[in-house]
Amino acid sequence: MKIDKRVQRTNQALKKSFRDLSKIHKYRDITVKELTDNAKINRKTFYLHYDSIDDFVNTFAGELADQLLEIIAGKSLHDTLTHPADLFDGIVDYFEQSRDFYSFVLTSDDYSFLSRKVERLVCDGFASALKESFNITQIDAYISASFMIRNTLMLFRLYEKGQVQLTKEEFKDRLIRLNQSGLKTFLN
Repeated sequence: MKIDKRVQRTNQALKKSFRDLSKIHKYRDITVKELTDNAKINRKTFYLHYDSIDDFVNTFAGELADQLLEIIAGKSLHDTLTHPADLFDGIVDYFEQSRDFYSFVLTSDDYSFLSRKVERLVCDGFASALKESFNITQIDAYISASFMIRNTLMLFRLYEKGQVQLTKEEFKDRLIRLNQSGLKTFLN
C-alpha cells in the first residue's frame, strides 16, 4: 500500500513536534493546538488522521514497536540470537537516531506509559516470533521475550540515568551475558 507523500510529511512533522514538546511539557499538558502549531500543520489535518493526542501517541508507540521488532526479529531469530552483538548494535543505532527523546521516554516518570506501551507491543511480537522459530509453548515464548526486553530496557535505564558506570562495550557485554544465560534454558 502506497502512502501519500503529504501524509508522510504530516506524520513526520507531528512526531518531531511531539518529541520537541515532550521535553518541555508533561504529557497531559500538550494540546492538539500546540502540537499542530509547532508542527506547522492545520488542526483539521490532525483530526483527519487522529481522534486525539492519545490516538496519535498510540499510533506513534505502535510504529516505534514495529521498528524495534524489525531490528529484533526481522531476520532469522536463530542468527540474531547467535550473534547478539549485532542485535545490540542495531538497537543502539536505532536509539541514537533520536537519543534525547528516547532517553527521556525511558527515564521520565511522566512518559513511562509510552515506554511501557512500546515494551508490551515489542514483547508480544517478539514472543510470537520466538514461538514460531523455536517451537516452544506460548507461555515460554512470552516469558523469554519479556525477560529479554525488560532486562534490556532496565539496563538501558540504569545506563542512561548514570546509575551504572560502564563503557559502552562493558554495558554490551553484561547485557548480552544476562540475556543469553536467561534465554538458554528456554530455547535449547
